[in-house]
Amino acid sequence: MSDATVPDPAALAGVHGLLADKVAIVTGAASGIGLATARLFARQGASVALADVDADGVRRAAATLSEEGLDVLAVACDVAVEAQVEQLIDAAVQRFGGLDVLFNNAGIEQPVTPTHEVDADLFARVIDVNLKGTFFGCKHAVPRMLERGGGTIVNNSSVSAFANVGGNVSYASSKGAVMSLTRVLALEHARSGIRVNAINPGVIDTAMNERNLSLADDVETVRARWAAATPLGRMATPDEVAWTVLFLASPMSSFTTGVGLLVDGGRVAT
Repeated sequence: MSDATVPDPAALAGVHGLLADKVAIVTGAASGIGLATARLFARQGASVALADVDADGVRRAAATLSEEGLDVLAVACDVAVEAQVEQLIDAAVQRFGGLDVLFNNAGIEQPVTPTHEVDADLFARVIDVNLKGTFFGCKHAVPRMLERGGGTIVNNSSVSAFANVGGNVSYASSKGAVMSLTRVLALEHARSGIRVNAINPGVIDTAMNERNLSLADDVETVRARWAAATPLGRMATPDEVAWTVLFLASPMSSFTTGVGLLVDGGRVAT
C-alpha cells in the first residue's frame, strides 16, 4: 500500500476558524483520535480542555499543544466517575468562560473473547467507561451549553454498532448503546440549539488497536485480515477521524443531528 493513499493533513491547512472563539472538551485526549482532535479543534480557533485518565499523558499532550501556540488545558479525569466528569466540565468553564463543544472520545476495549467466557467485572468496566462515561459527559455538558444558547456534542461510537465479527460483546454492547443515547439526546435538544451526533470508526491506527494486535499469535495475519475487511484496504489515521469529528462539531454540519457517521473505509457497505 502506498502512503499516497493517506491524505496529508497539511493539504487541508487552508481551512481556518471553524471553531473560532469556541470552548471544547475532548476526553481520551492523551493520544490517538482524542489528541488528534484536540489539536485540530485548537488549530481551528477553539480553546480546548484535554481530559484523560492518564494524568501524566494528558499533561504531556497539553504541553506539546501549548508549545505549538494553542490554547489548551489538561485535566486528569476518569469518565466512569461522575464527580470527575462534573469537575472536568467546571474546570473548562472556569478557565475558558463556557462550553460549546464536547467530544466524548474516551473508551476502552475488550480482548477478543467468546461471550460465555467474558468476566463480569470486565464487562461492567467497559460499560462504565464507554457508555456511562459518555452519559456523564452529556449530562453535565448540556446545561452549560444551554447557557450559551446551544452547542455540539460528538460521541465516539464504533463500526461495531453496525457490523461485527463476534468476540467483543462488552465493547459492541457499549457502542451500540452510545448510538441509542446519541439519538435520544439529539431529539431532546433539537429545538434548543444543541446538535448531537456520533462517529463510528472502523480500524484506526491507534494504541487501542496496537493493544489488540499484541494479543494475536500472528500480528501480520491479523493486520492483513483487517485490511481485507476494509474496502479502502488500510487502517485510517487519527487525523482522518479528527476531521470527521470537526465536521460534526462545526457549522459545516449545521443541519445534521442524531446520526452515526461511519468512518470505516467502506466496511459496512460490503
